[in-house]
Amino acid sequence: MTFIFNYLWKLSCFPAWYKYKKSKLDLESAQQNILSKIIKQNEKTTFGAKHAFYSIVTIDQFRKQVPISKYDEYIKYIKQIGYGKERVLVKESVDLFEPTSGSTAATKLIPYTSKLRKDFQKSINVWIYDLFSNYPSLMGGSAYWSISPIIKTKNLDAGNIPVGFDSDSSYLGNFSAKLVNKILAVPEDIKLINDISTFRYVTLLFLLARKDLRFISVWNPTFLTLLFDQLENYWPSLLKDLKNKKLNAPKPIKRSVKQKLLKKLKVSSSRIRELQALDEICIKKIWPYLNLVSCWKDGSAINFSKSLKKKYLENIELQGKGLIATEGIISFPLHGKDYPNLAYTSHFFEFLPEFSSKTLLAHELKIGQQYEIIITTNGGLYRYNLEDKIEVMGYDQQIPLIRFIEKSNNISDLFGEKISEGFISMIINQFFNENNIESDFYMVAPEKINSDYRYILFINTLVNKEDSLDKLNRKLDDLLRKNYHYDYCRELDQLKSANIQYVQKNTMENIIKSKNRDGVKLGDLKPQILSKELGWMKKFNTW
Repeated sequence: MTFIFNYLWKLSCFPAWYKYKKSKLDLESAQQNILSKIIKQNEKTTFGAKHAFYSIVTIDQFRKQVPISKYDEYIKYIKQIGYGKERVLVKESVDLFEPTSGSTAATKLIPYTSKLRKDFQKSINVWIYDLFSNYPSLMGGSAYWSISPIIKTKNLDAGNIPVGFDSDSSYLGNFSAKLVNKILAVPEDIKLINDISTFRYVTLLFLLARKDLRFISVWNPTFLTLLFDQLENYWPSLLKDLKNKKLNAPKPIKRSVKQKLLKKLKVSSSRIRELQALDEICIKKIWPYLNLVSCWKDGSAINFSKSLKKKYLENIELQGKGLIATEGIISFPLHGKDYPNLAYTSHFFEFLPEFSSKTLLAHELKIGQQYEIIITTNGGLYRYNLEDKIEVMGYDQQIPLIRFIEKSNNISDLFGEKISEGFISMIINQFFNENNIESDFYMVAPEKINSDYRYILFINTLVNKEDSLDKLNRKLDDLLRKNYHYDYCRELDQLKSANIQYVQKNTMENIIKSKNRDGVKLGDLKPQILSKELGWMKKFNTW
C-alpha cells in the first residue's frame, strides 16, 4: 500500500513540476506575473492603500513606492490582524501565525494564508516529483518527516489567530498531507509528547518497527544526530517494548496519548527477531532500505551535517534542504544539481548586492556574487528583507543555483572586529580539517575574563593528540586574524588571543532544552555557531 500512496503523491506533484520546467526559459516574465497578481489582489488592503497599489504597473514603480522592510515594520499590522481586523496586509483571511525567532523581537509571528501555503507547495511539489523520479525505490517504503512536540506559545500579539503548524507535513497541503500521513513511519500523535527524552524514545520505537524505512526529512542535522545518539542507551528497553507491545518511556505519557500510540504500533515477530540478531547498532543494518536523508547542509549547518554523515550515515546519501524560511521558500534541491534551484514560481524575488541600495531581479544575478534576499509573498510581506545572504553558484538554464552563506545580521562586533557567521563557518571548518578535530557541538562567542576580552571556541570533543592545547589556541587565533578588523583589534590589545574551552558532552542537549522551554519547536532549531552574547562560559559551567 505504501507504493500506491507514494505513487499518488508523485502524480499530484506533476502539475507543479511541469509548470516549473515550462517557465524556466522566461524567468523575467514568470516573476513579473507573480508580482502583478499579488499587487492586484491586495490593492484595497490597508497596506495596499498606503502604498498606492492601484497605480503600480511596473516593477520599477513597485520598488519606488514600497520601501525594503524588516519585521519591526509589520508588528502593528500583525497586532491588527490578531485582533480581528480584515484586509490589513492581504485581501485573503489569515489562517494562522507561524512563530519564528527574531533579531529584535523575541518571537516573530508570520501570517499564513491559503495562497501562501499553496506557494510553498508549488516548490515542494517540484522537489517531491524530482525525488520520486530519480529515486524510485523511495516509493516502496515508509518515510520519517520531522515532527516536533507541540509548544504552547503565549503571545498576546496573536490575538484570536491560531499559532503554529503541528508538523512539517502541514506545509504540503491537505491532499498531499493525507497521503504523507499514510506512509509516515512515526504517527503525528507523537507531537502530543512534550518531554524531549520521551519524545525521542517513542520516535525510535516506531522507527525500529519499520524495516521498510527509506527516506528521512528533518531540518537541523543535529536533530537526527541527537535522536540516533539515544539508540544505544535505549536499545534493550526498545526491543523489550516492541516484543511486548508496550510503551515504557523515560517519563510517563498521558494515558489517552499512550493508548493512541499503542494502537498504531505495528511490528512483526520477524522484524523483532531481526533486531535482536543484530551484532551491532548500525543505521544501515537497522534500516537496510534507507537510501536518502534530507537536512540542512549549508551555512552554519556544514559541520553538523558532516558530523551526522560520518557518525551515522556513511553509506546513505545526504541531500541538502535548500533554503526554506518561515516567511517563504527560497530554494530547493534537484537531482543532478550541485546547488539548490531558486524557487521562482513561489514568490517574487529581489536581491540586494553588498554596498548597494538598488536591488536586482532574479534574471540579473551574476555567478560568484553575493546578495541579500528580498521577498514579496502572498502572506502579506512586501519587499521583506530576510537578512539571509546567498551566493550564486551557477544556472539551470535561466534559473539561478544558490548557496546559503549566513544570516547577514549575525555579526559580533565589540571593538570593531566584525566577526561574521560566514567567516566563523569557514575558518572553523579549516581548523577542524587541518588539526584532525571532530565535534558534534561547537560555538564561538566573545567572553570577558577578569578585565580582558577574547573569543572562545566552545567544543565538546577533541580528537587531536599531537598538539598541545596552547598550540591549538595559537592556530585558532591565527585563523581568526585573517579577518583584518579582528587582527587590528588584536594589535591594539583590545582583544586577547582566542582560546578553546571544553564543555560537557550534553551541551547541545541543554541548549535544545533551553530553547524548547522558550517555545521554539524542536525540529526548527538552527545550529548556532556564532553568538554575540557574553557570558556563555558561566552558562555552560552551570549546566
